[in-house]
Amino acid sequence: MIGLVNYNGGNYKSVANILKYLNINFIEINHNLDLNKVSHIILPGVGSYNGLVSKLKSKHLFDEILYHIDTKKTFYLGICVGMQILANYGFENVKTKGFNLIEGDVEKIPVKNEVLPNIGWHNIILEKKNCPLFKHIEMNELFFYFVHSYYFKPKKRENCSSSIYYENKITASVEKDNIFGTQFHPEKSQSGGLKILKNFCNL
Repeated sequence: MIGLVNYNGGNYKSVANILKYLNINFIEINHNLDLNKVSHIILPGVGSYNGLVSKLKSKHLFDEILYHIDTKKTFYLGICVGMQILANYGFENVKTKGFNLIEGDVEKIPVKNEVLPNIGWHNIILEKKNCPLFKHIEMNELFFYFVHSYYFKPKKRENCSSSIYYENKITASVEKDNIFGTQFHPEKSQSGGLKILKNFCNL
C-alpha cells in the first residue's frame, strides 16, 4: 500500500489526483500510526525546508517517517522539499537538521545571470542509467517541471541520479537504496512524471 503524507501543506491534492488517475491505491498519512500500514511513502513538499520539518514535527511524523525509511526500509519518494530534507542540513531561512539519510546539504542555487526561483521546464541529464525511477522513460520524456531556489548538494556523486544545468550543474534527483527524491514535480510533468510515480509505486 502507498502512503501519501498530508501535513496540511505542500502539494498533497495534486499528487493524490495523479495517483487516482493512475489507479494506484493509496492512503492518506496524517498520523504516525498510519505509517504501519504502508510499504511506500510519498512526501510531496512545497515551501521552505525549515517549514516542512516544523510541520512534520508538529504532527509527530518527522521521527516516525525517519524510522520507517531507515530502520524498516520502507520505500520513500520525496518531491521537491520532500527530497531536500533527506540531507544533513538545509540553510533556507535558518540552519535546520533534516533526515540525515543522504549525506549533503541544501543550499541556495548559485546564480549570477539567471533569476531565482528557478521556475519552468528542464531536460534532465541522467547520471545513473539504471535508476529504477526512470525505467521505460523515453529520452523525449525526460522533461520535468521545477520550482525552487535551493538545491540538494550531495557529498557523494553516486547519490545523484539526475541533474540539470542552471548556470551550474545542480541535482535534479537522488537515490540511495530504498530512498528516492526528485527536485522536480512529477505530478506536474506530463507523461514522464506519470511514469516516475508509477515506477516508484511498483518497486
